[in-house]
Amino acid sequence: MVSIKLGVGQRISLGYAIALGIAVFGTVAGFSVGKSYLRQASEWEEHAREEMELLHHLQIDILQARTHQQQLIPLVKYPQSYAHEYDNLLHHKAEIEDSWIELKTFMKMEAQSSGDVHVKEIPKFLQTYNHIVRQYFQELERRIQKIQALNLNAPQDIEKAQSILLEFTNSDLVLKFDGISDDLDTLLQTAYAEIEEAEEFQKTSTKLAQKIVIISIILSVVISVILGILTSRAIASPIQTITNVARRSTEESNFDLQVTINRDDELGVLANSFNQLIATVKQLLTQQQTANEKLTNYNEALENRNQEISEKNNQLQQVLEELQRSQLQMVQSEKMSALGQMVAGIAHEINNPVSFIHGNLTYVQEYTENLIKFVQLYHKYYPEPLSEIVDLAEYIDLDFIQKDLPKMLNSMKMGTDRICKIVLSLRNFSRLDESEFKAVDIHEGIDNTLLILQHRLKEKPERQEIKVVKNYGYLPLIECYPGQLNQVFMNILVNAIDALEEKTETLKTNQITITTSVKDSQWLQIAIADSGSGIPADIQAKIFQPFFTTKPCGKGTGMGMSISQQIITERHGGKLECFSTIGEGTEFLIQIPVSQNLTVSPVN
Repeated sequence: MVSIKLGVGQRISLGYAIALGIAVFGTVAGFSVGKSYLRQASEWEEHAREEMELLHHLQIDILQARTHQQQLIPLVKYPQSYAHEYDNLLHHKAEIEDSWIELKTFMKMEAQSSGDVHVKEIPKFLQTYNHIVRQYFQELERRIQKIQALNLNAPQDIEKAQSILLEFTNSDLVLKFDGISDDLDTLLQTAYAEIEEAEEFQKTSTKLAQKIVIISIILSVVISVILGILTSRAIASPIQTITNVARRSTEESNFDLQVTINRDDELGVLANSFNQLIATVKQLLTQQQTANEKLTNYNEALENRNQEISEKNNQLQQVLEELQRSQLQMVQSEKMSALGQMVAGIAHEINNPVSFIHGNLTYVQEYTENLIKFVQLYHKYYPEPLSEIVDLAEYIDLDFIQKDLPKMLNSMKMGTDRICKIVLSLRNFSRLDESEFKAVDIHEGIDNTLLILQHRLKEKPERQEIKVVKNYGYLPLIECYPGQLNQVFMNILVNAIDALEEKTETLKTNQITITTSVKDSQWLQIAIADSGSGIPADIQAKIFQPFFTTKPCGKGTGMGMSISQQIITERHGGKLECFSTIGEGTEFLIQIPVSQNLTVSPVN
């Protein structure tokens, strides 16, 4: 049996190598496990999002097909519009068939690749409605062919064609076809839940990898401590002997003492070296003073080096803060770009059907007035109609219809006018096409923002209505970035509404006051004040810091006011201040130059 003798240094090195190996192995294992789980979570989320997109496209195509099918009924008497509407319906029919095939193919590929389907209701949905779509369009095509055989220039044939389409609209087959959209809503909700579950799985994977790394580090530290204790015990006794001899030689000035240690490792070498050292200690005493002087110089150099390191750390901190600001700006730019695209898309999608309804309401109102005049004229010259006509008039309450129908049409027109204004406000608020300074009306931007937030100003069961008081002064057109300035108004007004919803005092009126004015003909001033509970002084000092928020988790990011200050100060060369008194409310004061060529400071 071969015995291996290890020196003290080798033993220490071996112990720390084992501890380091455990730490490295645990770290690698943690990252490997985390990477594997993160890849699975990423694939899961990607599949869920693709499922959601396919389901969403299919639902849009089905809803558009139903809309065009319903529009065929009033357009029968207009051949060109009827033909155009039917062509649109056929176009959406083809898109529905393509979406259906894509969804089937995706489900089959997902089942083959992963052996499982995340949204398990989709195969059942496809099987349930597999023949409904084809039957729907076949039955519609059959009825269209019957209509094409009619003479659509004759009123009787027009009514017959409308009856054919109306009967189809009220059929059970159409109800089943409409059920596709309802089931798609449920499937979309399930797909959203799958995405959230995949995101949660990603977080869990990251935490698991971190735990593995932490456990490996703790284990390596424990092993290092144990090895240190054992090593210290192995070398403590010889070192103690050497220490005693050294103490005696120093106290007694007896340099004839010798250390007797019989070992063939580093400690034995140390004992022999110490014995030699005692013989020459007198010479070293002289050299010690020189070494002390060198040590003093070394400490001074080390102190200077520490000061240089401290200065570099300060520089690195400044660079880090600059990177955080840049990152914040990039994130907000992407966020506002995506928000603007979404708002513009929503406005476009709403505008088309609303324009159609709004445009046709004029004709409907005109036709209704003509029919009412016709009924009144008929009643004038035939005051004693047949009993059957009298019974029907009483049954349908003809007098009430003549009075109420115009009111209903006026209400519908007012509603479409309101929607058109909201769509216009959405377009003005997004301002995606304005990436340079532009002279705009600030009041228009504030009004558009208030219109978007109108639903939050209304009375709710838990609080009274929020009243908005506008003290608008005369303002010229201001050179600014309109979209970014609208974002500032949105952030401040949302915070004001949140403050009014959170206040505990109910006797005070919920009110937001907006005051605009021009100071010294060069600076625009906008004051937005609320009647909330106010902001404590310690929180006011942090309100413009990035990622600082007092709102619950998930409700606020702490970026709104920081970005607002950056937009006002850096992008417009202005000033944003907050003034608040506990129990009285909060006021945000915005000052920006009327023209960007100004070099003077904001007005105090």
